[in-house]
Amino acid sequence: MLIKDHKNITKEDLEAASLIWEFLHVKDYLPKTDLIFVLCSHDIRVAHYAVDLYKKKLANRILFSGGLNFFTKNIFPNSEAETFAQIALQNEIPKEHIFVENKSTNTGENIQFSKKLLQDYKLTINSIIAIQKPSMTLRIKQALLKQWPDIEFHISSPDYSLIDAPHSHINLFMIINEIVGDLHRIILYPKLGFQTHTIIPESIISAYNKLISNGYNLHLTNENI
Repeated sequence: MLIKDHKNITKEDLEAASLIWEFLHVKDYLPKTDLIFVLCSHDIRVAHYAVDLYKKKLANRILFSGGLNFFTKNIFPNSEAETFAQIALQNEIPKEHIFVENKSTNTGENIQFSKKLLQDYKLTINSIIAIQKPSMTLRIKQALLKQWPDIEFHISSPDYSLIDAPHSHINLFMIINEIVGDLHRIILYPKLGFQTHTIIPESIISAYNKLISNGYNLHLTNENI
């Protein structure tokens, strides 16, 4: 389990983290599309959500994208994508409707490697539903705008709150570290050309700085501009 020794999470920490969580969360109206694009993670609830969308006939193909990273290399015996795809198979999604990209280690690679896979299969995809954890949805939106500008996309996630985000492999302390790191990337990555720029309110920047000063710095990126 990704449980780290940590200080007590104060009420102020939780309030700051909740502000960031809500800022990072995007959820669109979902029409029928050509593909459910699953950017995988440590949270298998996203895989089950992809299954639900498929069974609602919002798309007749699912692409699972994700290798292993800092969080998941200690959780899954196989890649994130293979782990998620197995859940889809167990829920009677036909194998021929499932595509697996199992090499990517970050959001940019999720998009680039998945585009290449679709090209290799000679699939024409004009619209997608892109899904991830709630706290990753803004990052997905900004990355898609930059790296897949010709696709019609709709963003979604399983419906749970910050308090409900922890699961058997990751506790609330690590979830807060994760969302601080996600916001750090939203601040930094437009300057690196990875995603489009986002206007970030002062209240969110203040919450972000407060959490970093309180020790929530385990997921900050080392990339420089």
